[in-house]
Amino acid sequence: MSQYIFDNTTEEREFQRLQLVEAANDPTTIRLLEETGIQPGWHCLELGAGAGSILRWLGNQVGPTGLAVGVDKKTTYLHHDDSPHVQIYQGSFLDVPLEQSFDLLHSRYVLIHNQEEGAILKKLCSLLKPEGWAIFEEPDFTSATLPDLEQETPQGRVNRAICEMFLNVGLDPAYALRLPHKLQEVGFHIVRVQSLMHLCPGNSPMAKVMAESALVLEQEYIKTGLCSPEDIQQYVRLSKNSTHWSLYHSTTSVIARKLMM
Repeated sequence: MSQYIFDNTTEEREFQRLQLVEAANDPTTIRLLEETGIQPGWHCLELGAGAGSILRWLGNQVGPTGLAVGVDKKTTYLHHDDSPHVQIYQGSFLDVPLEQSFDLLHSRYVLIHNQEEGAILKKLCSLLKPEGWAIFEEPDFTSATLPDLEQETPQGRVNRAICEMFLNVGLDPAYALRLPHKLQEVGFHIVRVQSLMHLCPGNSPMAKVMAESALVLEQEYIKTGLCSPEDIQQYVRLSKNSTHWSLYHSTTSVIARKLMM
């Protein structure tokens, strides 16, 4: 597994960033989860539980007769939830011993950060009950570079630096575009795929997420040689301007099931 690009962030700042990610993405995630018809009594797995908002939502849906399991490399922000039907495991997912099988799996912005994503998908598929549901959400950062192909702008240079940063550590900035095929390869049946372009004004939830990421990862972006500190400053300034619209990236969401053998 490659090092997580936000590993060197302070705990307080990473918690704030994760909360921004939740504010920007939870409404879409919850609508997707509701499509599964989640019921009390279900067993659910949240891979990459982050600051815990979706894990808590799953726990509320399944109730005391169900189970919501969260797995993350860092669980600092999760232990305040002491519900008996919510379980938390810390560590690399491939090393965490899970003996349960699940009615529903969910993962958001996790696979793009892992060089062992193929093995992760195989393990997830093995943990899913026949006729169970799985929802995966992954970003495509290359989509943000499309408006700037014919012109040089600070935002365009930062967008290209984001993609190069992923490539430099052996990861795919356009992972989302290959997600449906990768899921099929390990045995998932694709029910529906949707792609959402995050074309957003400044000061919107997604603009705040991307501005915070730019500040935290400034040195990583600069090391690519594709953008300057001044470019990043302008990128952050525009992210606070409610009259300025930017395409930050796109998210591909896949609803899948595990068919009866």
